[in-house]
Amino acid sequence: MPVGASLMVSSGRSVGQVDLDPTPSPTRPDGEELALTLPFPITPTNYAALSAMITPAIFLTATGSLIISTSNRMSRIIDRIRTLNDVGDALDRGDSKLDFLPERLEHLDDQVVRLEWRSDRVRHTLSMLYIALATFIGTSLTLAVDTLIGNRAITASVATSLSVAGVGLMLLASVNLVREARAALASNHREIRFYRDLRTLRKLQPPNPPAP
Repeated sequence: MPVGASLMVSSGRSVGQVDLDPTPSPTRPDGEELALTLPFPITPTNYAALSAMITPAIFLTATGSLIISTSNRMSRIIDRIRTLNDVGDALDRGDSKLDFLPERLEHLDDQVVRLEWRSDRVRHTLSMLYIALATFIGTSLTLAVDTLIGNRAITASVATSLSVAGVGLMLLASVNLVREARAALASNHREIRFYRDLRTLRKLQPPNPPAP
């Protein structure tokens, strides 16, 4: 049956056809078929509009996943900065029993600088991802409007521009995430070398006495 058409009910029975409704089919007094009109017809335009709005769903899902993972990275960086600030403050006040205080303070300052650089990369990445999410939502709405008004050239151009901009922002965000991940690994390697150097210093010379 065509979409949006009337439902035709015939009073005849074909051979081998199973009738699930035991009531006789309604007919007009002149014997013609009676047409039952659907109360809420679904036109092909509505189906096309819904299909067009679902098209950017893959990009929306990918962008949402990146936003969640990047937000988790930002939370870990913030927690790490706060921890290092507390440790550095304790070392400055002499409220610590750790040895080699100057070396530790220098290492903490270096770590904080690197964490600040990483937090900037994550901040830029989140901004790009949120803008990309907005462009994909705009693409979905523009495609729906384009389908409803009859496939105008201007709406199609706007939808294409928004989708290209969103994909470009996702690319830049991914590049930033790669840079941040490499910086995180480099920071871990420096931290490992620092504690190896501390063990070497302890073997070569006695540690600095803690502040009274």
